[in-house]
Amino acid sequence: MFAVSNVKINKPILIIGQGLSGTILAHQVLQSGLDVEIWDSPETHFTSSWAAGGIFNPVTGRKLEATWLADELFAFLFPFYEGLEKTLGQLFFYPMPLFRPFANEEMKVWLLARKDQIDHGFLRWADEGVWVSKSGWVDVASLLSASRHFFEARNIYFQKTFVANDLPGLLEKYDRIIFCEGFHGQQNPFWKDLGFLPAKGQLLKIKSKQPSEDYILNKNGFLLPLGNHEFKVGATYRWDEFSPETIPEAQVELQQKLGYFQVTEFEEIDNLVGVRPATQDRRPFVGMHPSLQVGIFNGFGSKGVSLMPYFADAFVGEWLGKKMVHSEASIRRFSHLFSV
Repeated sequence: MFAVSNVKINKPILIIGQGLSGTILAHQVLQSGLDVEIWDSPETHFTSSWAAGGIFNPVTGRKLEATWLADELFAFLFPFYEGLEKTLGQLFFYPMPLFRPFANEEMKVWLLARKDQIDHGFLRWADEGVWVSKSGWVDVASLLSASRHFFEARNIYFQKTFVANDLPGLLEKYDRIIFCEGFHGQQNPFWKDLGFLPAKGQLLKIKSKQPSEDYILNKNGFLLPLGNHEFKVGATYRWDEFSPETIPEAQVELQQKLGYFQVTEFEEIDNLVGVRPATQDRRPFVGMHPSLQVGIFNGFGSKGVSLMPYFADAFVGEWLGKKMVHSEASIRRFSHLFSV
């Protein structure tokens, strides 16, 4: 049976994986006054977080609805990343307006007719579309790199591979082991029955003087200003192949997106590939195994930048008996999969 733990934690927490989820969880563990150790296996588990667009946006879908738990997530997100920048001495958090043009005149009329029903605090309506507040992006690669140096300086980061047969001995040393393995989690014997639905994505990095650098453009994809006339263009989706290799068809699709953004003059700088650890019910996997001291912090899909800080706080709070992880994110919703 799943329950909130109120047992004092005296041994370190072991986190498996130093992608974005493992990194954010590790920082939250440290902020809570607990000890942590991070094991990472970059040679066997390529970390998709390094290729992430990193956009945070509280509005989703064609109907311009506030994303799930938007008020809670975005109230937590800003102070978390601002505080982490100070801790790491590194800039990586960039609040920035996001503009969503109306797809066409028909969609404009349809949305304006429903404006009173869908209007909320994140939207500012304009003639050609809507401006979204509380949006922006996180330079995930910079955050991960700075965090790795931070962890290494404290001698808590190691390049090691977890072996399931070693679990009994490890649990003598660590209070609990939390798996933050991204899409690789679907091969983990503890979590193989959870509903993973990974989606490979490709992004294009370009240089161009045509687009505005003042806001993120979101229209059948995104155009993200990085500074110095550089942009990320994204993203593609694929569910049948999860290698770290680029795909020619995705390259063509990204070039077509540039056409939607009316960008005709550009220089291609780089191609980025990642696999989103998405789930079948579009909700994260957060929680402890009911009979083992192992847990999972995974399944955040393309919204990890927004979701992870809030749920890392909730997860650690649950260990300490202070709160419960939201029922739609907790793996308590899969308790039937763990019954004997």
